[in-house]
Amino acid sequence: MSMKKFWKTTMQKEKSISREIIRFIITGIIATLVDFGVSSLIAALIPDSFGAWKEVIYTSCGFIVSLVINYLLSAFWVYKNVDKSVNKSSPKNLLLFTAFSVVGLLIGIGMMFGFDKIDQYCLHVDFENWFSFIFNKEQSFSFLALLWFCIFFGFKTLVVLFWNYISRKKFIFKSPEDVAKTN
Repeated sequence: MSMKKFWKTTMQKEKSISREIIRFIITGIIATLVDFGVSSLIAALIPDSFGAWKEVIYTSCGFIVSLVINYLLSAFWVYKNVDKSVNKSSPKNLLLFTAFSVVGLLIGIGMMFGFDKIDQYCLHVDFENWFSFIFNKEQSFSFLALLWFCIFFGFKTLVVLFWNYISRKKFIFKSPEDVAKTN
């Protein structure tokens, strides 16, 4: 292979990966906004008497809705450089996508539970209920609660984003080069 052809191929791969990452980030933003909206709404509707189940419920609800959107966008828009032998919509890959996403969900639930403990014992802001003023006229809007919710939610989202991209790229949406390496 000539040096010119090598550089052209390398640059095309880098451009393809860059575009894939940009599409992945856009998909992540869309799924995050859906997750954030659903989580906020459900957190506001669930009474504090649910205890630790509150984090599980609102995080899971946001996750489920965003998972469907994320899968559809990932399978049909994000991952364009996928080996032809990989059936993106196969039951096996759908199961893997869901399983890896559930691991991401468990990471997210654990993080939100930890953030709730930080809030409960250190911050005393009640960040989970920043949206409650819409349903409870006696409660006022708390910018500080919204700020902490966004910080915690954003940090959790970044950690899960890295997990999702790496697990999906490595095990589901393999590039032709990755498939060739495993054969």
